[in-house]
Amino acid sequence: MKKINAEVFGPDPPCVRCTAVKQNVEAVAKKLAAEGIEVEVKRRNIISEEVIQRYGILLSPALAVNGIVKIMGKVPDVAVVERLLREAL
Repeated sequence: MKKINAEVFGPDPPCVRCTAVKQNVEAVAKKLAAEGIEVEVKRRNIISEEVIQRYGILLSPALAVNGIVKIMGKVPDVAVVERLLREAL
């Protein structure tokens, strides 16, 4: 089974926009699971020192796929999320 790691970054507690990104990623993850592709979705605190040092994210929400920041400062729709995850394969 192929596996993709998706990380959604935002403040803690999550804002409405960050929650929307996570929901979009989870919707795509469910679709890809039916094709035998596992997507591990994690929510990360954008203010954590580890996140700041490793990713350098300045705006939330943000989305990283397999450790590479793909989206910062906006909510990608489901089609964009799906394209990003499929490109990661």
